[in-house]
Amino acid sequence: MTKLLSAFIALCSAVTLACNRSDTAEPHAVAPAAGLPANTTPLNPPIGATPGLTADGQAVNAQGTATLEFKKQLEAYMKIHNDAEAKVPALKRTDDPQEISDREKALGQAIMTLRAGAQPGEIFAPEYQPYFVKIIQDDFKLRSAADRKALVAELPKHVKVDINTVYPTTLPLETFPPALLRKLPDLPPELEYRIVGRSLILRDVKANLIVDILRDVVPTIPS
Repeated sequence: MTKLLSAFIALCSAVTLACNRSDTAEPHAVAPAAGLPANTTPLNPPIGATPGLTADGQAVNAQGTATLEFKKQLEAYMKIHNDAEAKVPALKRTDDPQEISDREKALGQAIMTLRAGAQPGEIFAPEYQPYFVKIIQDDFKLRSAADRKALVAELPKHVKVDINTVYPTTLPLETFPPALLRKLPDLPPELEYRIVGRSLILRDVKANLIVDILRDVVPTIPS
């Protein structure tokens, strides 16, 4: 009986010792994530790497940034327009068609000279051009074929439109579609949007000059 009691006491001591060792042992290492070397703790991605955020964690508004770039290009053009207008004599009579026409031509020539190196799409701003395309194409999707044909007149074969050229006097100055105009960015009063063929143009009203053009923006008309 004594021997049995001693054996039981020894067994309990061994179990207690084993438990104590287990409690004080170092925790098992967590298996590293796939693609990371051993003993490497995965890190959270930096804020700057998060899609749609700047380095300081602010949301990026792509369209807002593009709009500011378009506004910047408009301001740059208006500086040229104002510089050209300062070189052209002011109208003495606003009721004389010939004097108005002569000044219009002189202003147009002065602007063309100052913008001799201008490129198509420059004022429309490359950053904002995709938004012009989307706005116009979305608008035309809602229009009937008859409405589209009324807005998109075929260009006469001998007429070509380009930047730094006079808006052809053979083309009518029809009213720009009001619903579409409300969707486009505002312009200074000296400029206006026009649809010529399948192109969107910017026309300087005072100089009757095409100052920028986006080609093949207007959808084709179903036959």
